[in-house]
Amino acid sequence: MDQIEKIRKRQLRFALGIGVPYFAFVISIFMVIYLAGETISQISIMNFPLHYWLVAVAIYPITWGLFIWYVGKANAIEDEIATELEGE
Repeated sequence: MDQIEKIRKRQLRFALGIGVPYFAFVISIFMVIYLAGETISQISIMNFPLHYWLVAVAIYPITWGLFIWYVGKANAIEDEIATELEGE
């Protein structure tokens, strides 16, 4: 039971370390678009306004990349703890 708690605590610390900044990043994108909407809407990339790119296109590859990295790191944490337990 102690091993499970150790895994849970490390993964929770890691998840909050990634999740909270990511959530702040997403909210800040929307805040920037809201506060500087006129300026951002004047910038276009391939005939789409910049704010479309930020909230509809760019956020998805960032999210998936972070997700793939997070899952790999979380699995590495579990494997590390499993090897520590096997050594005991």
